[in-house]
Amino acid sequence: MAIISCPRCGKKISDKSQTCQHCQLDLSSMSAERKHHLAIEAQDKKIQSALNQSMLALILFLAGFCFLYFWALEPDGYEAMVSQGMIAAGFLWYIYGRARLIYLKRKK
Repeated sequence: MAIISCPRCGKKISDKSQTCQHCQLDLSSMSAERKHHLAIEAQDKKIQSALNQSMLALILFLAGFCFLYFWALEPDGYEAMVSQGMIAAGFLWYIYGRARLIYLKRKK
């Protein structure tokens, strides 16, 4: 008995099981080609999710930057601290998202 990944959800299951206990996918009547196609679709969804998250992070970063530098804010005010926090959070989230994207593409 070997442990394999479910073609749809990617979680670990037994190769002897007839259905995935996580997503209820019926594996008994599925061809190898269909299993491969489902695995590719699941991987593409993960990559698209990472791209979407990195775009949101970039928008957060740019919004904080625009808020800080294009409005006349007090340097010690809470608005300046919020915009600096947005810049930092957006930058770190973007770096994380791009690293995750590189990992997912290499895993493919």
